[in-house]
Amino acid sequence: MNNYTVSYGGRLSGRRRALLWGCLLSWILLIFVLSSQSYQTQSIKPALQRQLNTETVKRLLPPMSFHFKGQLYMSSFNPYDVLGFLVNKSAHLLIYAVLAGIAWSLLRMYKVSNGLAAFIALSLTVLIACLDEYNQQFYLSSTASPENVLIDLIGGSLGVIVLSRVK
Repeated sequence: MNNYTVSYGGRLSGRRRALLWGCLLSWILLIFVLSSQSYQTQSIKPALQRQLNTETVKRLLPPMSFHFKGQLYMSSFNPYDVLGFLVNKSAHLLIYAVLAGIAWSLLRMYKVSNGLAAFIALSLTVLIACLDEYNQQFYLSSTASPENVLIDLIGGSLGVIVLSRVK
């Protein structure tokens, strides 16, 4: 075998594992750095208001209204809040999809079965999501939300499903 063998225990496989470990740890660090920021720092509402007029945002959004954590969101009344909410929750889905995807891929490199790798990756996702929400309670103007843990789990599940179908 040459130096670039991909088999279990090969040099390239070891490098890929090290790279995935680095990606996983870096991604977890990124999650905690982002969760340490205030809501105002993370909000895209000011940028939306600068770039898009109210009528444009209203046209982009379908008529909708919903409650989340005691706040009423109505696309006809506060379209910037609705769009900011949708972007924020989409970011949660994406960030945790990537986290679970990296964890699942790493576990598969260690020859862990698909089902067990998915279980461990999603358990890690829930653990990090809970720690993330716990961390937020220590920062002013940032609110912890159990609902976000559920959104993060859904994102993690989507990440695992997509990767398991691709591989």
